[in-house]
Amino acid sequence: MTQVHPQNNIEVATIENNDNTVTIVRQTRVELGRIRENTISAFIRNTYPARYNHIVQNMNDLIYDPNEKKKWPMRGGHFFLYRYVASASMLLSLCFGITSIFIKPFCAIPFIITIIYIALSIINIVIYFKNIPLIKSVVTMQVPNGTLGGWMNKFYLIPVNAEITTGIIANYADQSTIAAALQSHNIQITEIDVMLYEKEYLDECGFPKEILVHLKSFIILFVLTIIFYKMDLWK
Repeated sequence: MTQVHPQNNIEVATIENNDNTVTIVRQTRVELGRIRENTISAFIRNTYPARYNHIVQNMNDLIYDPNEKKKWPMRGGHFFLYRYVASASMLLSLCFGITSIFIKPFCAIPFIITIIYIALSIINIVIYFKNIPLIKSVVTMQVPNGTLGGWMNKFYLIPVNAEITTGIIANYADQSTIAAALQSHNIQITEIDVMLYEKEYLDECGFPKEILVHLKSFIILFVLTIIFYKMDLWK
């Protein structure tokens, strides 16, 4: 994509000429680059942390105030929290837990597995509540479903000091509000990313139900492992 940079056009005009005195004013006009869409298609892993972290990365990209803290990403999405991995871990925990009735050292395997998943679930719950609110109202605007042509969100790079008159961004972006918010933080930039999003994107910002499923399931398996370990069928 071709980057359009700001260009300065300086005009010099004579406005008065009396008694051999010439007064000249320098008029500077700044022409900013055109509004352009800069959405990039992203591959997202099929895990709840990956879907959530996509939203987190988008929001972090839209943070312009240096005093504002970045959002935290969730953990475990690269391996542990794939559904088939989590399901296999549940099955292994149950099998080795039952086996520990007869061979006690085997209890170590379900203990380790369940502790990992319980810890990941608790960490991700804390991260979720720590990140609230996840949507920034100033540079993000919700639009009606179907507005973005099959996308759940789109990014637009717009000049802060230019007048928005055409295109989809003109219907939803309140540029005066954006400029006022930037000025309140003494942020001096000429262009800013603005994101439009539909309800599907907003739904992805919600609390992932898989967290509670994993937490409950592995707590139950942890308790069962303790019960299996203490059982002794040979007595």
